[in-house]
Amino acid sequence: MTATNETAPVVGLLDVEDTPAARDSRLPEPRALYNQWEKQQWAIAQVNVRRDHEQWETLRPFARQELLGALNELETGEVFVSRTLSTLVGFAPSDPDRLFLSTQVADEARHAQFFQDYRLEAVGLEDAADDDDSAYAQLFEPTLRTSLEQVAATGGDVGWWHTAVVEYHLVTEGILAAAALHLTRRIARRFSLPALEEGLGNVIRDESRHFTYGLAVTRQAAEGPLRDRITQVYLNGVEASARIMVNPQRKSAAPVLRPALLQRAALLSTQWDLTRTRALRQLRLMGLPELREDAEKIWDRTLETALSEYADVWGTPHPVAAAR
Repeated sequence: MTATNETAPVVGLLDVEDTPAARDSRLPEPRALYNQWEKQQWAIAQVNVRRDHEQWETLRPFARQELLGALNELETGEVFVSRTLSTLVGFAPSDPDRLFLSTQVADEARHAQFFQDYRLEAVGLEDAADDDDSAYAQLFEPTLRTSLEQVAATGGDVGWWHTAVVEYHLVTEGILAAAALHLTRRIARRFSLPALEEGLGNVIRDESRHFTYGLAVTRQAAEGPLRDRITQVYLNGVEASARIMVNPQRKSAAPVLRPALLQRAALLSTQWDLTRTRALRQLRLMGLPELREDAEKIWDRTLETALSEYADVWGTPHPVAAAR
């Protein structure tokens, strides 16, 4: 265990329950989050990803497939953010915002490198994560890329800047990455992969800072004239997240044996439920509790529509639907 893991968790809201105390608490200023970043540095070399290699060799094909799929999604997201977040940095509304966002760029680069090193040294794969195999890359990256292009084209228009913050910090990290990170860490613990568990813990700590920053910025903006815009952007993100969970254009592995099918469906359902819970929990923390019912309906409707589309595309039900 590194010294970093002994540091108290970041003051953030990535993992807290939706309680009155959390909703009413004063969110940290960018400088406070910057100070947290300085105290919580970690190095990939200290994690020593190679120590998981022997255990990887003993994993069953199903476990390897599930973990590799999760790592591919996480790496794809980290690489994309590390390449594009500089647009938000360049048009940040204040120096404290700019300085904190600069730390996030460094974090995302470290996360991308961790996943790449883990694939190479622990798993034994030399190729990088495949964007074509990533639901996030296919179904949400284009939306976020468009927002960033508009931020640059408009010279930092405040509406587009906050749109990108919602899509980066509250959808990509607060909804999608948060659920995937926690579930993958749980799986790593189950299969005795200590380096992966430790590295994911470090990533989760970093992402908590990023999410808390995005939450504070968005909650403040939602108190003003951007409230309606933020509402629509977030609800669009909820819809996209539900569709990403199913990813109807990509065939999902469906074991023939019923017990194995039920196991896979349970794993997928757990991730979907975690993602849905986070999407709904954030609304009160954002100061938009009135959107919960709409968000629930959008999530549930989109999930069922995507499952139906999957069956139409592949001529067979999705494993989760088949397990029902």
